[in-house]
Amino acid sequence: MEIGTRRPLGEILLELGVVDKGQLRLGLVHHHEVHVPLGRALVSEGVCTEADVLRGLAIQFDVEAVDLDRHPLDRALTRLVPARIARQYGVVPLRLEAREDKEVLHLAVPAPLSLDAVDDVRAVSGKARVEPHLASDGALSRALSALYGIRETAGAAPEPSRPAVPSPPLMLYGWPPVTAVLITRTLARNGIPSRVATPLDVLHTRDTDLVLAPLQAMEGLLAGEVHIEGALIVHGTSDDEGFDRARKLEARGFLANPRDEELLLRAVRRLRPDAGSESSWPRHS
Repeated sequence: MEIGTRRPLGEILLELGVVDKGQLRLGLVHHHEVHVPLGRALVSEGVCTEADVLRGLAIQFDVEAVDLDRHPLDRALTRLVPARIARQYGVVPLRLEAREDKEVLHLAVPAPLSLDAVDDVRAVSGKARVEPHLASDGALSRALSALYGIRETAGAAPEPSRPAVPSPPLMLYGWPPVTAVLITRTLARNGIPSRVATPLDVLHTRDTDLVLAPLQAMEGLLAGEVHIEGALIVHGTSDDEGFDRARKLEARGFLANPRDEELLLRAVRRLRPDAGSESSWPRHS
């Protein structure tokens, strides 16, 4: 299937009955907020499983899926796919199959399907035909560890812990008075202080500040390529146009419905993971 004719994964998952429109919208918001693939966003939101997503991806890319955790691994095949290639593309050799007068190498690959990975494996393995099979990221990581000893890098050593410093109150800008009151009460119930901000407050934010505002209000305030230091969560319609407008504002969060308590708290806590915790917000009796 040509890349240009590929059907959207969300449309496929809807047809399969894996998600409904509301769940898909939630996944799309997460997908655009944190810039992860839609399938991973849906799994992170607890909407569906890796197996559900893999089934949809297999249809999208018109290739077979494989449950790599249940597939026996053959260490001898690592001579055909060296560790350098396996690490670069995140691929795992599955099996060799004799077909007519050729040997076919079956290869487990991550989504999105990389033709470069298939071509490079074909070149280093010397096999004229390499057939890809989609596998989940988690299963591929476990197989790479088992076959090659390849593990995800732990990254830099964590910074020494610092005393918890209360974050400044979340700023609410551009909301109708009734909506602002409702948002403030919702946040307060969850231990998150907030205040209504003026245009000058928003324009003079620091990198520790967090602003929650309607998309249109921020577009008016930041007209003319103006940018703010603080992190921005905007409310708008959860479609491509809304996401594009939010991206132009360099928003780091997107809120489809500010009156939905779960969505509101999730958007805030993505940027302030300790929001509402005992160590972050002072409680008053």
